[in-house]
Amino acid sequence: MSAALTMVRDVPAGLALEAQAFGGTGPQVRLWMAEAPALVCPAAFRRKPGFDAAARNAGSRGWPLHLRPTGGGAVPQGPGVLNLALAFAAGPGFSIEAGYRLITDVIRNALGPFGLCLTTGATPRSFCDGAWNLSARGRKLVGTAQRIRPTGGGRRRVLVHALLLTDCDLGPAALAVNGAHADLGLPPVSADAHTTLAHVLGPDAPEPTQLADSLSARAADALGPSPAIIAA
Repeated sequence: MSAALTMVRDVPAGLALEAQAFGGTGPQVRLWMAEAPALVCPAAFRRKPGFDAAARNAGSRGWPLHLRPTGGGAVPQGPGVLNLALAFAAGPGFSIEAGYRLITDVIRNALGPFGLCLTTGATPRSFCDGAWNLSARGRKLVGTAQRIRPTGGGRRRVLVHALLLTDCDLGPAALAVNGAHADLGLPPVSADAHTTLAHVLGPDAPEPTQLADSLSARAADALGPSPAIIAA
């Protein structure tokens, strides 16, 4: 087992790892994958009409719904979904864009030559679509989210998160998201808007533990002493 990757029984345990990193001090890196499938939505979804029905129905389908503090949309979790969270202190000159650029650069570097082929931007009909997706051949491979908390003196604590689709079954994942979307009055997503490392790279795809080791090393490099992180 990789020292970098933490296999957790369920999503709440993984979210707790991220909360611990965000609440700590200094640079923190967390890499985790849940053994059980689930959906994760922004905490703001609790205020949406239909949320109670969405949570109840998702659980009955075997995809219990959990809330996270970052924004975005509903995402699937479970086997084949690798999570990378970076937490660090930053000055007022550190922008949201810089946070997303930081984590996407870590992922590109960890994936070697293949990482250089990934494109940044929105992926229509994907779950939790955003401007800082990483896509392969027009299909979403990585989603990102971010949270910033002021810590005084103009400095802030930053949590940047990325979800990497390594080898999950996209069909059931998209169905689970669409079930929640239907209850919440949100548009459907398409499994075909996504891809996985296993699908794109075939036998050359890194095992999750191997990928986690590479991500951990690249993250440690990125979070070392750097003007981008300690910007005043």
